Amino acid sequence: MRIQFYGITLDLPDEWEDITDDLPNKGPPTLAKTSGVGALQFTIARYSGGEKPNADFDVLRSFMIQFCQNNHIAADHISTQKFGNIMCAGVLSKTIDKILSVGYLSNGNDFALATYLALESDLVSKELEEARAIISSISF
Repeated sequence: MRIQFYGITLDLPDEWEDITDDLPNKGPPTLAKTSGVGALQFTIARYSGGEKPNADFDVLRSFMIQFCQNNHIAADHISTQKFGNIMCAGVLSKTIDKILSVGYLSNGNDFALATYLALESDLVSKELEEARAIISSISF
């Protein structure tokens, strides 16, 4: 189902729902699968005036490198993709008990940081695939 979500539009698969209001201290916009093991959170910045950012893959890659450095993640596996007019620079980090998938997305003027964090389990692979499909469907 195609939905509006905190200033972005995305495809939301069955069993995924907005859990933002259930988070303590009013966390960032968050989606989770009702029977899932992780959560997909967003930080969204929309262009509203002034000098246009005109971001490109180099800008997104630099954001991703900084994120990796700040969170002790190896930055040597950053990937870039394009979904329609949306550019994405992302990284996947796995530890013994957690999986973190992070992507910086932009249409050149608007930005979103999408993070999927889950505890390791047999369900993670399918849920991560669904989270990536949600991210790839984003438009501003």
